[in-house]
Amino acid sequence: MNYKKIILLTLVLFLSASLLTAAYAKKKAPMRSSLSFNKGVIYLTPQIGLNSWAVPFGANVEFAMTENIGVGGTVTLYFWSGASVIIPSVNAAYHFTMLEVEKLDLFAGAEAGFAIYNAGEGITGSSGIYISPFVAGRYWFSENLGASVRLNIGLIGDWAGAGGMFGVVFKL
Repeated sequence: MNYKKIILLTLVLFLSASLLTAAYAKKKAPMRSSLSFNKGVIYLTPQIGLNSWAVPFGANVEFAMTENIGVGGTVTLYFWSGASVIIPSVNAAYHFTMLEVEKLDLFAGAEAGFAIYNAGEGITGSSGIYISPFVAGRYWFSENLGASVRLNIGLIGDWAGAGGMFGVVFKL
């Protein structure tokens, strides 16, 4: 799949989510479940994933500023023979809390960070700015424990690529 198709798919997902949000906004607001996204809560997600060029792992933390907006940070690490990339980043996400799906938290956003590259001789690459939009979801098994899936496309930076992260999420 080439980058134009991936970008088009991401835009379609964002538009679809926006239309769903607009359709549900006219309904009476449902009672908020504690098994969704809640203002003032901190979410911690250790994660591992798949990427087009390496296997990443790291952790994400998010603070629910409002009932729909979360901000936080992620540190993602990539290691392969003779090289490594560490990407600390800041994130912002919009959570589609108007959808009436019990135990499910769907959201989309973007992250911006700086890729720190380290390699031995003969391996090319460079450090630099990294920007990646994402779509994600969390499914809650209990009040404080859930599973997380996050699909992202690195758009800017030497370390751009499509990938996904899977993790366990904890409410703190």
